[in-house]
Amino acid sequence: MKPDTRSLQELIASAARGDHASFAQVYDRTHTHLFGVAVRMLGRQQAAEDVLQEAFVSIWKNAGSYRSEVGGQEIQPMTWLIAIVRNKALDALRTRARRKETELPDEDALGDGDDDTAPTSNPGPSALHLLEQATQTLHIEGCMNMLNGSYRQSLALAYYQGLSHTEVAAQMGAPLGSVKAWIRRGLEKLKGCLAAQGVVA
Repeated sequence: MKPDTRSLQELIASAARGDHASFAQVYDRTHTHLFGVAVRMLGRQQAAEDVLQEAFVSIWKNAGSYRSEVGGQEIQPMTWLIAIVRNKALDALRTRARRKETELPDEDALGDGDDDTAPTSNPGPSALHLLEQATQTLHIEGCMNMLNGSYRQSLALAYYQGLSHTEVAAQMGAPLGSVKAWIRRGLEKLKGCLAAQGVVA
């Protein structure tokens, strides 16, 4: 079979017209990277798989809403796809945090020994750790939203999408020196915001 040489943008446009084969190509080309984004945010493979499934359902339904340019700024297809995955992952983190808040803190930690199926040692993170992780992620998101455009965009590209400084500069159409300064200052502001909320020392 001849490989499909169409660009990701062309495949998304075709999927928006209901072409299942094009949508399958979008999945084949991007799911590994998008799964990595979800895993980094959620820290759990099963949760990341669930989020990825939800994200691709959303991508299929909303393929027609993708625009390569918004307000004069170019939006790469992968950037759009990653944004959908991030939003789904953040929804999952918020749901996880709310669910943990309604549970008794010692519900899983204390056992009376009657449950023979319960493992004696759990190598996975505790419910408290997961709650702290989810809460910290929400704090980070809130602080990110308080940064101005250049700081926020450069940090998002570098840390959420894993791009190098050079790649961030190319994506933003900005000088490399400026991007490095934005990321450095953005991290300082982010740390200051988190420290004010007691998340970091």
